[in-house]
Amino acid sequence: MPKKSGGIGAVGSAKARFFHPSLKIREQWPNQHQQIRLSGVLVVGKGVHRVNRKDQLCYECRISEIDDNTIFHISCNNFKVETSPSTPFEDEIVPSTPAQPPSERLIAATRRSRDDAVLRVEASDVVPNVVGGSRAEEIAEMRQQGIQVDDDNEPAPENAELLATPVVNVGEWVTPTICPRKADSSCTNSKGVWKHNSWHKIQEMDELALFRMCFPEKWVRETLLPATNKEIEGGPLSLSEFYVFLGCHFFMACFEGISDRRLWWSSKPISIEEGAPFRLQDYISLRRFNAITAAIRYTDKPPPPSSIASTRYGR
Repeated sequence: MPKKSGGIGAVGSAKARFFHPSLKIREQWPNQHQQIRLSGVLVVGKGVHRVNRKDQLCYECRISEIDDNTIFHISCNNFKVETSPSTPFEDEIVPSTPAQPPSERLIAATRRSRDDAVLRVEASDVVPNVVGGSRAEEIAEMRQQGIQVDDDNEPAPENAELLATPVVNVGEWVTPTICPRKADSSCTNSKGVWKHNSWHKIQEMDELALFRMCFPEKWVRETLLPATNKEIEGGPLSLSEFYVFLGCHFFMACFEGISDRRLWWSSKPISIEEGAPFRLQDYISLRRFNAITAAIRYTDKPPPPSSIASTRYGR
């Protein structure tokens, strides 16, 4: 059934929670405004209003239960016109389509459908397409000529029985019109807070300070650095140098298609055709980067004994 056009004087219905201003709706139906549906709503105009933080085309309405001359508005998509107006809005006028004579293709398709229906109810046998002689003689003659003939009219095993179509209830697809989080009264909308820092202090921090605040720096100082410095060559690894090493990883991860990390320290000029788009030798040398990569340890616990490791890994 086609949707009815709206216009001044149209009457329809909609859920109460979709009307604005919502304060008057909540005052009129304090405990029912989320569930009830209002009927007999009169359309008095149409315009663009701010709904759900964006401009939407809305019907301007009068609700009979709230008789204080308040003009409510509701998104056109959420309003159902039940009684059409005498004059629809200009943007909702449906142009009449003149009836088109049936095409030759449609006439031919109809004729074929009618002929097929006659054949389906025909009581006599279908005329055989093998002319002359019995079917067995024709098959024998074809086989003598080396032609493979399949005279098995039984269906294939997978087609012997029709499998029952599984009934799956997937529910009803709907377009959400409200935020389920906001509709849940038990869900609070409190702002996030930092346990040891105020928002005033947070807004003055730079990117590195914010990262260090969220990064387990205590673990780096007490575990990673001491364990790594037991294995590293070329001097101990400091916290600042570790952040440079970590920042190089983050920076290289922003670019795709560079499989060889040595290209980031290449001595060749930067080219748009090949290689890495930047060089990192000003921050850390390739030799030092590889030394940290080879020596870095994430735990200070000793490895298992060689006998246990050999048993565990099948050596």
